[in-house]
Order: sequence, then structure tokens, then C-alpha cells
Amino acid sequence: MLRNITAVIFAVITLVAFLAIYPTIITSTQAVLAVAGLTATFPAVASIITLIPLVAVIGGVSIAGLIAYVAAKKGGSGG
Repeated sequence: MLRNITAVIFAVITLVAFLAIYPTIITSTQAVLAVAGLTATFPAVASIITLIPLVAVIGGVSIAGLIAYVAAKKGGSGG
């Protein structure tokens, strides 16, 4: 039981950590687009660069969800 609680707490901490760095990722992406001037010259490249924050959040939420899923299904043993 303690392993389940610990794993769920770890999943929440992982999710909070990923969401805490999310504003930094957004700011960095906007700075790259502004400095490089890709929006006018290469709109396709600019569109792909603006997907970076989405991919980062999907990865963070997926990892936190996987940790929570393993805790719920396998009793926190991981195997």
C-alpha cells in the first residue's frame, strides 16, 4: 500500500515538474521565432517549432500517467 502511495506522489511530482518548466519552453520557442525571423520566410518551419511545447507537455503527462498506471495496476512494483 505504501508503494502505491509513493508511486502516485512521484507521478504528481513529475507532472508538476513538467508543467513548471512549460512557461520556459513557451518563452524559449517564441524567442527563437522572433530572433530567427522564421515566421515570414519559412512558415512551415515556424509551425513545427511552435509544436515543441505541445510535444513537451504530451511527454510529461504521458510519463506521469505511466508512473500512475504502473502504481495502480501492478501495486507499485514496476514489474
